[in-house]
Amino acid sequence: MKQVRLLLALFALLVPGAALAHHGGVSLAFGPGSPVETGSPLTLPDGGFVTGVRAEQVEWKQFDWNKPDNKTSFTFLNANMSYGFSPAAMGTFIVPYYIKRQEEGRNEGLADMKFQLIYGFHYDPGVGFSRNTAEDTAITLEGKKRTCLALSFMTSMPTGQFHKQINGSVDAGMQPGFGGPAYTIGISAARAFGSLAVNGELSADFFTARENFQFGSEQRVNLAGVYELYGEPRSFISRMDGILEFNFLHLDRDQENGVGMEAAGGNLLYLSPGARFSLPSLSNANLGLLVKVPVWKRLNEQDLQQGGEGLEKYRAIATLSFFF
Repeated sequence: MKQVRLLLALFALLVPGAALAHHGGVSLAFGPGSPVETGSPLTLPDGGFVTGVRAEQVEWKQFDWNKPDNKTSFTFLNANMSYGFSPAAMGTFIVPYYIKRQEEGRNEGLADMKFQLIYGFHYDPGVGFSRNTAEDTAITLEGKKRTCLALSFMTSMPTGQFHKQINGSVDAGMQPGFGGPAYTIGISAARAFGSLAVNGELSADFFTARENFQFGSEQRVNLAGVYELYGEPRSFISRMDGILEFNFLHLDRDQENGVGMEAAGGNLLYLSPGARFSLPSLSNANLGLLVKVPVWKRLNEQDLQQGGEGLEKYRAIATLSFFF
């Protein structure tokens, strides 16, 4: 019963989930009925523990005008652990490893480790807002008029290298680390309509300056629909969900010596179909798959922004989590 309650509790974990050119996504939204990239708001029960991994592969469009400096592909790997301090408070620790490739070389290594705190609450019509209690972490949204919400704050620690060279040159976008702390704030909400769960998320990243350089801040609006396609508790695959997400991203310009840089920033929208599979006999495993395709973009200097968001061929994401 404890394992079943924990599986249901992991309807979603809110961690900002934009997949970004420099550092990839860190979304830990996993569990039955949850999206892959968009954060969802339910928290872990008191003492609950989850561990998981996430892999994201980015394939870049390449252009003759940028040879021989075309970025070719990035691989973002994350290992994460989450713990429920109380029904309303959850902490997550993330260890990332990044591999960034271009035509004439690659950089890879441990990236900046991250820690996040999440506060979960909900809204009931006629009652108002309340913090999550023990029973609120072991429910599904189906059949309930309740709107679940969460606030999050995440900070990174500059553990990754940020001076690595390729052919004697240091490219800030090709580094595993940022060289300084970064901060993320976010809010998410979820509501069920029969077998359909709708999730929304707003979040923003802010980067600190180092050595007269600063990455531009990033703001995201994510919307996801998750529909139960199959459910049979006694089967090896006990549940399969279909997922469709819309992921909007606004990028401010990077700055050097306090001045906005060329070939940076803009707005873009991804259309992201995916699926999720629940495998309870394998230590309550859950597998999420998603493909992100840019369908609209308005970049500041698109002809100069090879290797930047919006100029991918695609982004493929896989998550695997286990509940204890």
